[in-house]
Amino acid sequence: MQRTSPLPRVSISIYFYLLGFIFSSWASRIPQVKDRFGLNEAELGGVLFMLPLGALVALPFSGWLIHKWSSRTMSIASALTYTVLLYGISVASSVQQLSLALFGFGVIGNFGNISMNTQGISIQQRIQQPILSSLHAMWSIGAFSAAAISGWTMKMGYSTSTHFIMVALIAAIIVSVGAFFLIPDASNDEGAAKVFAWPNKALILLGVICFCVAMSEGAMADWSSLYYRQIIHELNAISTTGYTAFAMCMAAGRLMGDRLLQSYKHSTVLKINGLLILFGITLSLLFTYSYSVIIGFALVGFGVSSVIPIVYMLAAKSKAMAPSVALSAVSSVGFTGFLIGPPMIGFIAHEVGLRSAMWIVAVLGGLVYILSLRVKKVD
Repeated sequence: MQRTSPLPRVSISIYFYLLGFIFSSWASRIPQVKDRFGLNEAELGGVLFMLPLGALVALPFSGWLIHKWSSRTMSIASALTYTVLLYGISVASSVQQLSLALFGFGVIGNFGNISMNTQGISIQQRIQQPILSSLHAMWSIGAFSAAAISGWTMKMGYSTSTHFIMVALIAAIIVSVGAFFLIPDASNDEGAAKVFAWPNKALILLGVICFCVAMSEGAMADWSSLYYRQIIHELNAISTTGYTAFAMCMAAGRLMGDRLLQSYKHSTVLKINGLLILFGITLSLLFTYSYSVIIGFALVGFGVSSVIPIVYMLAAKSKAMAPSVALSAVSSVGFTGFLIGPPMIGFIAHEVGLRSAMWIVAVLGGLVYILSLRVKKVD
């Protein structure tokens, strides 16, 4: 058996790491940006909305562009542009410029997400080994790393612009070196011509699963810390403990996901994911002790960890359209869940309380399990 070079996998792993690192570098400096422009919470919310709006606008075009120019070209271009926009955010001199930079940040971030996942699938097909889950883990590790380094830069007194230009320069150099080792897209003769096609039932099913998990992840990201603080009834306690358990286990689950797929069917892993979300959040809601909430959130983290990578793998096998377009279609549905999940939890929590509102996550976990029963064997 001819051995394949590990360099393409290493390169795309680094690209995923940098994508998470750059995004988290921006997110860690949001309080400084708020103070710089003197924004109140409502004004900040409006400015921050420009980022997901940009990603949403880009979704219908990303698959077509990646199919036209190749995932390799789009991964390189997106990663380099992402570094430029990071610096652009730090030097924006008005709220309008900041909003425009964040809109572009969302657009390019989405292009990077779809193109790098498509490149990962091409590498996965070449080496005949699942890697997409571990690639998503690299994004999480990059985000954790950036949070730690951002804290250090603030402690050392570096300005936002100095911090961002250091990140941008180093990332641009690494991206340029890694560009030499990315590969052409895997051929897909039957689906390659079908760039504009309506998703079939299988893709719609995958999109709904992605929607449920993205909605769960968004709800946990925005509301888990507040729920944990309400449970322990201590305003000055470290309220992020529960979310930290969720995020760490999500990263760990992604690292283990590829190995699980070598032993079990995709549908089997998806069903386990759904049950972990369901039982984890139920444990956190039924037993209001700090340890039970932490354990429950950790289980939810494991549950959501590998669902989206698996959905992307299955979508790329579609005969209805090209892989990049299939990924874009599924991602569009999933991203909608990430957008509407947190505000929906907030509206319901205002009426019936946060604890009751969080039961939505349990329903979503149950739906993932039920829908996974309909996922056909693809192994």
